[in-house]
Amino acid sequence: MSFANITDKNVTFDEKALAAERRNPTQPQLTRRTVLRGTAAAITLPALDSLIRPTRAEAQAAKTPIRWVTWHIGCGVWHPTWDVTTFGTAYTPSATLMPLTAIKDKVLVLMNVDNTPTCNSMGSHGCGPPAMTTCRQGTKPAVGMGISIDQVYAQSLGTATRIQSLQLSVTDRTFADTGYPAVYNGSTAWSDATTSLPPTVNPGQVFDRLFAGVTATPVATTNTAATAALAKRAALRTSVLDFVQSEAKSLQPKLGKSDKAKLDQYLTSIRSVETELQKDSSTPNSCSAGTMTRPTITKANTAADVPALTTMMLDLMALAFQCDATRVINFHQGHGGNMSFASCPWLNITSDHHGLSHHNNDPVKGAQLAKIDLWEVQQYVYFLQKLDAIKEGSGTVLDNSLIFLSSELADGNAHNQVNKPFLLGGSAGGKVLTGRATNVAGALQANIFITLLNVLGVPATTFGLLGNKQITGLTA
Repeated sequence: MSFANITDKNVTFDEKALAAERRNPTQPQLTRRTVLRGTAAAITLPALDSLIRPTRAEAQAAKTPIRWVTWHIGCGVWHPTWDVTTFGTAYTPSATLMPLTAIKDKVLVLMNVDNTPTCNSMGSHGCGPPAMTTCRQGTKPAVGMGISIDQVYAQSLGTATRIQSLQLSVTDRTFADTGYPAVYNGSTAWSDATTSLPPTVNPGQVFDRLFAGVTATPVATTNTAATAALAKRAALRTSVLDFVQSEAKSLQPKLGKSDKAKLDQYLTSIRSVETELQKDSSTPNSCSAGTMTRPTITKANTAADVPALTTMMLDLMALAFQCDATRVINFHQGHGGNMSFASCPWLNITSDHHGLSHHNNDPVKGAQLAKIDLWEVQQYVYFLQKLDAIKEGSGTVLDNSLIFLSSELADGNAHNQVNKPFLLGGSAGGKVLTGRATNVAGALQANIFITLLNVLGVPATTFGLLGNKQITGLTA
């Protein structure tokens, strides 16, 4: 992990940690799987006068990866059915959060989170989405934001994964809200003050990025040349390993007792490589699409496409984490304002989401808004359960993740940033206290982010417009 190269004004780091990083800069790390894929032809016999020692890269690769997801829902929430009224581990989920019951022990519900003054009441759907992840108000008409929490983590990871971060959405429609640049409405991922990372809306493109050229399983039906190239590489790996095994066995009669033991150890490691290579192309725990085929839908051209497209994106997100193609994902379940759901026919709702969010406390509009909120939480739980079904070490991929869900607003009617919806799934390897609801009593979201960045191993001391400290009660 390296953070000394992150110089955006939106975040600062502990000076002692910075000094240590500059004295001993983190070397680029290659994962074991990357080495197996790319350097099999370089395998040779060991120097028999010394034992094989694990490298620093192997030690780093052996650490359990921690993943981050930023999940945006549009237009705030209907608080009468979202807000919980009891706290601690014995809390009762609200009507909208009832789906969390299925995985309650692995989710933290935060209440009374404050993200002011990062967005004014006019233009909230414009400045709000990036404010959700940067805790800073964007400028207008010129673009001016700050690095988002996900990109702080992604940049600190460097080249630990093949894809530094993924940005996904179900729509590419955006609008300029009260003069704010339209790019604000469509992206919560910002690599610096002026650079947004727009989301991909075509799941087929995401599929290709994850799997094309990595394993023959998903490519075979779509790209014959790529499949042939993969088969050639696999054959080359096998022939190299066979050659090394043969050469080693021919030396055994000439070796002393000590060197025979060392050679036996090496042959055992070669067998481990063979097993890893076989696993890499045949089991669902490697970077393989498994039973998932390449999606043919390109984006949500109609409202009816939204549920299917959402499921596709969530399945791809789970696969991306399962094969460690990336450890950082931004997901726009929907943009805010006029670019939120025009209707929700799968919920028998013909009104537009944005219009419903301006409910003026009308219970009829509120009930429809609550149905949309409930569906969004159900999708969140679906994704958490998929991650929780993937075993990893003594836990699951969910256990080794932080899945943050929020909106650009707290309440669409008030256009405010007080008491924002805030869910956190996973515990980053047991570091975050889950299975509870916590009233943070107006704590700044920026300070929560500082706390979470430190959990992720990034020693942030300030973040956003006002964040300047960690908060207590969230971590083990």
